[in-house]
Parts: sequence; structure tokens; C-alpha cells
Amino acid sequence: MAITDKIRGGIEQAARETEKALDKGKTKLGELQIEMQMDGLAKKLGYLVFDFYRGREVDQAVRQKVIDDLSRLEDQLQRLRGDGTA
Repeated sequence: MAITDKIRGGIEQAARETEKALDKGKTKLGELQIEMQMDGLAKKLGYLVFDFYRGREVDQAVRQKVIDDLSRLEDQLQRLRGDGTA
């Protein structure tokens, strides 16, 4: 029975390690998705700033929404990274 207990313990340990690796992968995927959304918003904000400096009219409500969305995503990313390292 001792050998079967050792095997069972090894299998359980491998299962825990596999689950940890999957959780890390899910966290990293979530981070990448948020970063991609942030990149798109940053690009949009850049165009808004460019338009402003070129003398074009910029809708301040749109600008503020982009900034708010970026801030929200940044907060999500920080929470995700904080949860992933805890």
C-alpha cells in the first residue's frame, strides 16, 4: 500500500501544479486582452490629441470617455496583476 500512496500523492501533486499553471495562463491571457484594449484606446486618444493640435474640433465628451475607459482598464489590470501575485 505504501507504493500506491506515494503514486497517489504524486498524481495529486501533479494535478495541483497543472492547475496552478492553467491559472497563471488564464491570468496572463486576461492581462493581454486588457492591454490590447488599452492600446486601442491610447491610439484613439492620440488621434484626438493630434486633431486638437492641428486645430480641429475635438468632442470633449468623447475625449473624457476615452480617458475614463483607459483608467477603468488600468484599474482592472492592476487588480488582475495583484490577484495573480497573491
